[in-house]
Amino acid sequence: MPEICVVQFNVSDMDEALDFYCSKLGFEVKKKDYEDLILLDHEGVSVLLCKVDKPHQIDYPKVAQTVVNFKVRDLRKEMADLKAKGVEFIHSEPQQCPVGIYAAIRDPFGNVHELVEFGGTIEE
Repeated sequence: MPEICVVQFNVSDMDEALDFYCSKLGFEVKKKDYEDLILLDHEGVSVLLCKVDKPHQIDYPKVAQTVVNFKVRDLRKEMADLKAKGVEFIHSEPQQCPVGIYAAIRDPFGNVHELVEFGGTIEE
């Protein structure tokens, strides 16, 4: 059976990608052997930044796509912290889902990720 070994994020500007994923989301550079490929680590998960020619705006959530979900303890606090760092949120407020609450963010290249608080509710 195939085994997931790395998650790849296609980005059009490596410096901007490193700023977003490392400075804002807390990833760490694991390996930087190639100009157009940088391996990051996030809580033991390997993420490969791969340079592409141009960004692409995904029509979230209306089209087929891959979305990476990040578990957070306090979604509202995380949203406030990331908004202060300039992270673009698709949802301005937490959204209810079957497992708790979530909010989607967009990286500078159009990739969409979700922050999920398991067991959370939209009522404060």
